[in-house]
Amino acid sequence: MNGEIKLKQDGISKYKVKGYRIKIAKENKYLMYAAEPDFDFDQDPLVFAELSSIIFKNKGRLGEKILKFDELVSVLKSIFMWKVLEIDDLPTEPDLFAELFIFKLIKLDRIMPLFLDDKVNEIYLDQMNAPIYIDHKIFGRCNTKIVLEEEEIRSLITRLKLEHPISVTTKKPSLKIEFKTNDFHMRISMDFPPLSPNGPTFNIRKFHRNPLKLVDLVELKTLSPIIASYLIEVVKERRNITVIGEPNSGKTTLANAIDLYTPKHWRKIAIEDAIESINQTELGYKQLLIQIDSFESNRSLYTKTSEILKLLHRSPDWIYLGEIQSSEHTRAMFEALNAGLKGIQTAHADSIEKILRRWENLHKISVTDFLSLDTIIIMKREITENNFIRTIAEIYEVRTENIQNDEKYGFLEKIYDSSWKKERTTTRIKEVSFIKEKIDSIVEGEIQLQEQINKKNKQLITVK
Repeated sequence: MNGEIKLKQDGISKYKVKGYRIKIAKENKYLMYAAEPDFDFDQDPLVFAELSSIIFKNKGRLGEKILKFDELVSVLKSIFMWKVLEIDDLPTEPDLFAELFIFKLIKLDRIMPLFLDDKVNEIYLDQMNAPIYIDHKIFGRCNTKIVLEEEEIRSLITRLKLEHPISVTTKKPSLKIEFKTNDFHMRISMDFPPLSPNGPTFNIRKFHRNPLKLVDLVELKTLSPIIASYLIEVVKERRNITVIGEPNSGKTTLANAIDLYTPKHWRKIAIEDAIESINQTELGYKQLLIQIDSFESNRSLYTKTSEILKLLHRSPDWIYLGEIQSSEHTRAMFEALNAGLKGIQTAHADSIEKILRRWENLHKISVTDFLSLDTIIIMKREITENNFIRTIAEIYEVRTENIQNDEKYGFLEKIYDSSWKKERTTTRIKEVSFIKEKIDSIVEGEIQLQEQINKKNKQLITVK
């Protein structure tokens, strides 16, 4: 379990990531993240030169086809792996040794451990000649001593262009793409001059192969067992769910966790510019993923607006709309919801009043259209000295019968507030929720979730 990794009494934590040794230590008041490869080719340049020479002599085997990352690694291994197997006393497995060499060869070796480490959530570069810093799943904000050279940044950009047909110009000085391999899955946003006057910058959001479930979020104190159970019943009742919050507040993580509780026979369609939802087909779900062009793309062939409108002819039982941003997105979303489509959506705002005001005043959505929303969840992110605490702050249900209420948004019924005690939340659900008849199932589900957590913790104690 990730939570078992803690800073020891000497202020240092160590763990392994494929081909690298990770160390997190406190320096002054801040946490420092460092990664050391199992073999440092800078310390033995002759080995690097010999393997590079083999690649150069056999470069014709790379062919003329553009190779994606996994293909490149596979082809390069086939060229020089025989030589690796001849090396005596390898400090690591031959396969890992070969990959460390490839990372060095394509000049991504210093940033690669951040890509490979599942405990790294986000990676930031704010300007040239500044050190990279990260958000760690366990330790929160950590600094690094990695200052990328211009050649390394060019190598990263080249790799991204080989993964996707993108171009960057002075008129379009940004890109936003998905970078997915067998070992990592990321969304990369980059800005370039003149938009970023101090050189290229990036924000890399990592998506993990083992996404968090509601029981995991309960353990992380994102939500309580009673609210987790309530949300499961909301999904089963096929009510629309809108998750809002500021950036990096856990909207997508929560939406993905909720989305796993849909019945497996439902036909589900997800529309996103970077695929952040979980690929559920391997889990037995019926799911269609549609990736559209981002704001930063130079293309406009596949827009979120047009694909949302196409949903009306694709017969989904449940839809997933990631990051509703522009007025066009918002209008398309409400057209879909008002046409009777059901699902889950995410959008940026730090309060329910702000999201509704933006939709009404800026995006010109009629207040009566808000009646299609059903359930609205507000996420909050609290910033502590070294970490982030993500929680559900409030939950509202939309009441059709309250539309004539004199209050501005009198149709909203608050179902949950993080300041409430469990008894008040349970009573509120039992008395006013549109699924109040499911209260027995909700309480039973709460007990089952708590039992899962207790069993899991008991097993961890036994293992220790």
